Amino acid sequence: MEKKIFRENDVYYKIEWSRIFKYDRISATRILPELSGILCIMHRIKREFVPILFFACWREGCRVGIKKLLDDLMCKHPHLRDEIIKEDVYYRYTIVDTKAKDMHDIMFWLMKEYKPELNDHENYEDSQRYKNIHINEEFNV
Repeated sequence: MEKKIFRENDVYYKIEWSRIFKYDRISATRILPELSGILCIMHRIKREFVPILFFACWREGCRVGIKKLLDDLMCKHPHLRDEIIKEDVYYRYTIVDTKAKDMHDIMFWLMKEYKPELNDHENYEDSQRYKNIHINEEFNV
C-alpha cells in the first residue's frame, strides 16, 4: 500500500510506527530522525503502553520536536512537560513526509481513535478535504 490513496471522497493513509523506546534525552537525540513526523508519547499502565499525547513535528522534525516538548533546556511547553514526566515516559514515532495538511488529518484520526488525555481531541478538526479518513497503522516491535 502506498502512503496515501484517494478513493472518491475518502483518503487512506499508511503509517509505520517505530518500536517503543523509554525516553531519556541523550538516547532520544540519537534515535529520533530529523524528519517531520508524529511522536506518540506514552505511559505504561498495567503492562500496556497508553498514548497520552500525540505531538506533530512538521518543520523542526522529530528530534527537535521531542526536545521542545521534554528537554529541560529547550522546553517550549512546560505545562505539558510537567504532566508527562510524572511517570516514566515512553515514545514511538512515525515519519510523515507528505504535506502539512496530511499530518493534520493523521493527527485528527489518531486523536479520535486513541483519545489521549493531553490532546484536545474533542475540538481538534481535520483539514476538511475528505469525507472520511482511514489509517492503516503498522507497528514495529
